[in-house]
Amino acid sequence: MAKQMMESAEWESRPPPPGWHPKGLLVAHLHEHKSAVNRIRVSDEHSIFATASNDGSVKVWDSQKMEGKTTTTRSVLTYSRVGGNVKTLTFCHGSHYLALAADNGSIQLLAVEANKPPKSPKVQPFQTRSLDLQEDGCAVDIHHFNSGPQSVLAYATVNGSLVGWDLRSNSNAWTLRHDLRLGLITSFTVDMHQCWLCLGTSSGTMACWDMRFQLPISNHSHPARSRIRRLLMHPLYQSSVIAAVQGNNEVSMWDMETGDRKFTLWASSAPPLSEMQPSPHSVHGIYCSPADGNPLLLTAGSDMRIRFWDLAYPERSYIVAGGANDSLHCPSVLYSRKIIEGTEVVQEIHSKQKSGVVEDSPRRGPESLPVGHHDIITDIATFQTTQGFIVTSSRDGIVKVWK
Repeated sequence: MAKQMMESAEWESRPPPPGWHPKGLLVAHLHEHKSAVNRIRVSDEHSIFATASNDGSVKVWDSQKMEGKTTTTRSVLTYSRVGGNVKTLTFCHGSHYLALAADNGSIQLLAVEANKPPKSPKVQPFQTRSLDLQEDGCAVDIHHFNSGPQSVLAYATVNGSLVGWDLRSNSNAWTLRHDLRLGLITSFTVDMHQCWLCLGTSSGTMACWDMRFQLPISNHSHPARSRIRRLLMHPLYQSSVIAAVQGNNEVSMWDMETGDRKFTLWASSAPPLSEMQPSPHSVHGIYCSPADGNPLLLTAGSDMRIRFWDLAYPERSYIVAGGANDSLHCPSVLYSRKIIEGTEVVQEIHSKQKSGVVEDSPRRGPESLPVGHHDIITDIATFQTTQGFIVTSSRDGIVKVWK
């Protein structure tokens, strides 16, 4: 158990408070970005978070200002010397550095010099790389980790290079060549102990690599070959990944040793695990916390709804916030658990409402303004200050903070 607690501390510097159940109260609506926001990342100590956008900028926000106490919530820093759409980013070394990758092939490492409350941090380009768009293609996902004496910024490119850039020596620690016959890389995730990594592809394959010997270990495919949209390591099971795939809002846990789909979250009207008639909605952002051995998962995506999944007690899962166009804020749903072909499936079921009763009563006052997103949610993250908060971003450039 002690080992598990240690790992959970390593997994997440500041986990959500025990028994955390966000209520879906909107505390900040941030509309500085002029185009789609692609990724949100929170710094290790949760004092700041950063957003990457197609408007060619990265913005840094002060978490403390999101409490809802201040009237104006502006970003504390904007960096826009990129020259392309910023697709992804990650913090390195706490919050001292921020790495970003854009679709023009540039990868930049920025030094963030913050004063102690992050009033007006300054940012300086520290190291940069330009990828050959013909040969490598741009970077689609990046992660940072310390591996012994090396500080490694790992990135995966469209054309199948996986590169570990050692920032200290400014050279490549390793380079892996992904077989493009398995599909284009869409996302990857690195084991906490840097023993292995797993990448997801556009044609539903999850491929594992041994990091110590830089060799491919295994690959397993989604039965419907659905595009893998986002991958995470499972916080508790050593050899498992959590994958969000195209269609049916499906998020599944896969055991990469056996290739078994152990557990599936299915917020779709299609029959669970069916491959024939997928609903068009997909999860684009997932966040997972070990939460003292009762993992919780937050998902958000194209149906503009934020869901809280309690993996230990799936029946307690719920919709935190609906989209702006959901009538009455949210449909009433319940969650049922069943085993299908050896996979434990948690299905979201829309319960029948007495229609007409609520619709007739006129809705007065400001509560009738929709608080949800008007466009596809692209990413979701959390941060803790005095309490737990959720941050979501959408394709129309809006960033929202919830509690």
